[in-house]
Amino acid sequence: MIKRIKVLVPLMAILLVTSLQLSGQRKNWHNYNYVPTAVTMDEVVSNFRQYVEEIPYFNEATIQSLNDEVTAHIDKLHNWKDRKAYIKDNNLMEFVSDQKIELTNQKEGVEALIDQFMKQYDGRIIADSTECRDSLENIVYDKLTKLETSLNILEREMNSKDEGLLGGLSLGAILGIIGCIAALLLAWAFVNASRKRKVTPAPVVSPSNLNSNSTGNGTGEAGIVVRRKTATILKKQSLEDVIDNPHYMKIDLDECCYESAVRRMYIKDTCLVDIYNMYLPDLEDPENAKEYGCMVLGRWVYDADNSEYYVSLEQIVLPGEDAVFDEYELNFGGKIKLKVLELLRKLRRETNLQYDMTCWVHSHPGLTVFFSNADSNVQDQLKHPQHPKFLTALVVDTLTPTMETGVFTYHRDMTLNSRNDLKKLYSLSEWYEWAQRSVDGVDEVIPETPVETESNYFNTLAESSEHTTACFGINLSRDIIVDICMSLSNQTNGIAGFIHGKTNLKDQLREFVAERLSDKEKEDNLENLGCFVVAPHLSIPSVRKVIGDKISQFKFVLVYTPSDGILTSIPVMAGDLCGYESYYGSQKLEDLKIWTKNNR
Repeated sequence: MIKRIKVLVPLMAILLVTSLQLSGQRKNWHNYNYVPTAVTMDEVVSNFRQYVEEIPYFNEATIQSLNDEVTAHIDKLHNWKDRKAYIKDNNLMEFVSDQKIELTNQKEGVEALIDQFMKQYDGRIIADSTECRDSLENIVYDKLTKLETSLNILEREMNSKDEGLLGGLSLGAILGIIGCIAALLLAWAFVNASRKRKVTPAPVVSPSNLNSNSTGNGTGEAGIVVRRKTATILKKQSLEDVIDNPHYMKIDLDECCYESAVRRMYIKDTCLVDIYNMYLPDLEDPENAKEYGCMVLGRWVYDADNSEYYVSLEQIVLPGEDAVFDEYELNFGGKIKLKVLELLRKLRRETNLQYDMTCWVHSHPGLTVFFSNADSNVQDQLKHPQHPKFLTALVVDTLTPTMETGVFTYHRDMTLNSRNDLKKLYSLSEWYEWAQRSVDGVDEVIPETPVETESNYFNTLAESSEHTTACFGINLSRDIIVDICMSLSNQTNGIAGFIHGKTNLKDQLREFVAERLSDKEKEDNLENLGCFVVAPHLSIPSVRKVIGDKISQFKFVLVYTPSDGILTSIPVMAGDLCGYESYYGSQKLEDLKIWTKNNR
């Protein structure tokens, strides 16, 4: 018995220590000191291939079966005397149409498919996460391309009257030719990319172009254009659209800190408005002011000749509910990482520009502006792995009269600026005033009139999770709701009408009152506020394409999607559609009809 006790006591001690260690790891899961489990990109890609293979539509056997079916139809079309009769008897037109509809649906679901698969890696670090995501997309799109190629070949064969160049070839031969051409193109691209990597090891920009008043160099080449290679797409790393853009505030960091590795910041007006609005609770209730912050996404370019960076600050990302900000802890939580990655992917795909996290913001309410050791730790953990020195930080004392703001960056020697290194502090209040004027785009003063809140107006942004002062509310009259419903009776996709009404302003909160929907762009005695668009699904790039250059004239856009019956209200900021869904309004058109009937 004594021997058994001697053996059991050490075992129990080991189990107890192990249990405490595991408990500590769980407790610090969202703490920056905790290092999550890492997983390689190859492992993720390998698992995804197996995952996709289990989905019937993407199974190789399914794809091969469709290709065999298409090949059989093409062979028979070559030898059939009455091609039209064969097409009709075998319902080939309906077959191709149905297959293409399904193909389109599968394309639209690629993002959701990958998101579902990636849930198993929540909380784990994936090396080269952006390239990993692109690799997963390649796997799916390669399969979809095979299917689409087969269908296109069959469709061309059905529509052709003679054999032509490829008419006598089988589908296998045609696909073989396509494969050879693709292989040659890939080989050429690989050799070309290798040569470029040898000549240009890192994104570089000429300093002369950064100080120029033009966006080009007069030779047809862009002033600031560099490219970073991802798995499939070369993203352009550029600030050419920012340098002389009046919607960006230019800050030369030589004015505020010594030896900064970042030479200049360009802060978008809507970004400044969002940062200011983030701290409105501190202004309204200073007794309960708390530290709070966000991440900021933008772009950067590197001037190799002077070893310095130029960065833009364009869109903020707010933390999730798992964030912790108090006097002794600065923890953005784990959910903000997912939000950042999602928005980065969206921005990169929509613009083909290389967006990254260029700044992070937090407040020191009543504590003055400084950079603590905890702040330095966060800065080191958020920096870019290859180009760490372009990351900037803003610290705001929200309880000072002007909301004093300090800009902190890395020195050229990779040390961080301290409070003593700052030559000057900025005012977030003054930045906000400038941003408001820039966002509005008008110099005239709108009379302070009460915002319309009568029951005969429906504010589509009332339930939005976030608001901008430039478009705080979109109020639809009963008449315009009726006009919208009537316009849908015979309306196809596109612009269904223009929205006219008036602007109200109170306490710097701007709301728009939509009174009338018309096919005319201008109406007497009413402002041109926006337009009404019918779209098969809500896609910002598609809506931009439909509206074209007119978008800068509007204050907001209403988009109706017949598939789900949803009317979406999208504010226009700085001459473009707002990219944050949290600012959108969303209502069922049927609910608006019911509201109209109940408020006659």
